[in-house]
Amino acid sequence: MSTPSSPSRLPAWLEEELPLARLRELLEQAREGGHPELSWELGIHLDTLTEALREYGARLQALEEEKRQFAARLQSEHQGYAQLRASMHELLDLHAFSRTISASFDLQDILQALLDLSRRLAEYHSCGVFLLGRGEQPLEAMVLRGEADHLRARVQAQWEAGIIAWILREGHPVVIEDEEDPARSFIHIPLRVRGEPLGFFALYCPKAKGDFTFGELESLDVLAGHAAVALENTRLYTDLERAHQDLKESQHQLLLTAKQAAVGALAGGVAHEVNNPLQIILSRVQLMLTQHRDSGRLSEDLRLIEHNVRRISRIIRALLGFARHNSQAQGWGPYDLAQALQQACTLVRHQLSTHFIDVEVDCPEDLPRLQGNVGELEQVLLNLILNAQNAMPKGGHLRIAARRDGEGVELRFSDTGPGVSPENLDRIFEPFFTTRSSQGGTGLGLAVSQRIIANHGGALAVESPPGQGATFIIRLPLDSPAPTPDEKD
Repeated sequence: MSTPSSPSRLPAWLEEELPLARLRELLEQAREGGHPELSWELGIHLDTLTEALREYGARLQALEEEKRQFAARLQSEHQGYAQLRASMHELLDLHAFSRTISASFDLQDILQALLDLSRRLAEYHSCGVFLLGRGEQPLEAMVLRGEADHLRARVQAQWEAGIIAWILREGHPVVIEDEEDPARSFIHIPLRVRGEPLGFFALYCPKAKGDFTFGELESLDVLAGHAAVALENTRLYTDLERAHQDLKESQHQLLLTAKQAAVGALAGGVAHEVNNPLQIILSRVQLMLTQHRDSGRLSEDLRLIEHNVRRISRIIRALLGFARHNSQAQGWGPYDLAQALQQACTLVRHQLSTHFIDVEVDCPEDLPRLQGNVGELEQVLLNLILNAQNAMPKGGHLRIAARRDGEGVELRFSDTGPGVSPENLDRIFEPFFTTRSSQGGTGLGLAVSQRIIANHGGALAVESPPGQGATFIIRLPLDSPAPTPDEKD
C-alpha cells in the first residue's frame, strides 16, 4: 500500500490559518500505531484538502490582484474626474472673465476682474499689471493688490536687471525664484497683442519655483491673453471716443465761428450806421458848447450830452473792433492785450452793472504786445467775464488783473461768487459739462476757451478755495507761433 506523496508547500497565510502541520503529525502517529490503511486514507483526504486549499488560495490571490487593479483604475478615474472638474471650473471662470471684459470698456473693471480670477488659479501675496511706458517712466503700474510697495520695488529691480525685457522677448509665462526667500517666487506673464508687448502681469506667490504645474501656468497665460486683448480694445475705444468728442467740439467751434462772423458783420454794419449820425450830434453839441459856454444850466446840459455821446462812441468803437476781430479774415498777428481787455469790458459793462456787479481792472499800460488771434482771445475774455456774471446772480465784485510773469503774461479773473465745488473742479473744462443746463448752458464755453488758449501756447486754469469765489487764470507766452491747421482743430 503506497503512502500519499508529500504535498507542495501552501501559501504562508494558509499555513498560519490551518493546523496542517499538526494533522500530518497525527497522521504519522496513526501510521506508527498499526493503522496503515487508516493513515493512507487520511493521507489521501489530507492531500485532497491541501490541493483544494491551494486552489482556493490561488483564486483568492487572483481576486486580490483584481481588486487591487480595480482600486487603481478607480483611483485613476477619480483623478481624471477631478481634473475634468477643475478644467470645467477654469473654463467657467474664463467664460465669466470674457463676459466681464466684453460687457465693459472700463480699464479698472477689466484689471480688477483679472486680479480676482487669477487668485483662483494661483495664490499670491501681491500682484499687479504693469504697462510699458515711455521716457522717464518705462513702467506704469496700472493696478496693484496686496504688498504693493514691495512688488513695485522688486519689479523695478528686475526691470533694471534686464529680466523683464528677457521675459517679454520669450513671450510666455516665466517663474523666477525669490532670491530672498526660495520658498516664494515671482510669476511674470507677458501681455501681448498681435505679437507686440503691451506690458506684463506679475504675481508674487507663497510657493517655490518647482511647485507650479504646467496647467497652472497655461491657465494664467490664457487669462493674460484675454486681458491683453481687452486692454487693447479699451485703448481703441477710448481713442475713438476722444476723437468723437474732438469732432463734436470742432463742429461746434465751426458753428460758433460762423455765428460770430455773422454777428460781427451785423454789428459792424449797425455800428457804422449809428456812428455817422453820432459824430454829427457830437460836432453839433461841441459847437453849441462853444456858443453857449457861459449859459449856466444850458452849458451843463450840453456837457452831459457830450459825455454820453462820447460814451456811446466808445461802445461803438469797441463793437467795431469786436466785429473786425471776429470776421473770417482775421488772422494771426501782434495785438495789444490791454486794449483787447478794455474793449471786452466796454461791451459788457452795462450788462454787468444791471446785475449789480462792479468791475475792477488792474492792467498796466506797459504790457508787451503779444502774438495771436485777437478775435479768439476776445472771445475767451468775454466768456470768462460772462461766466463771472452767471456766478454772481445777486451781484458782486469782479477783479481782472494782468501782469508780466517771466517770459509771459498772466491774467486773473476773480469773482465773489460761491466758487466751484470740489467734485466739479476736475471736470469744469470737460466738453459738454455744465451746472447750468436748466439755464441754457451748453458746457462748451470753458472747453473752447481752454482750446483757444492752448493753441496760443498758453494755459487756462482755475483756483477755487471753498467759500472764496473762483479765479480763472490765463497764462500766455510773449511770443506764440501760429499753430498749424492740425493743431487748431
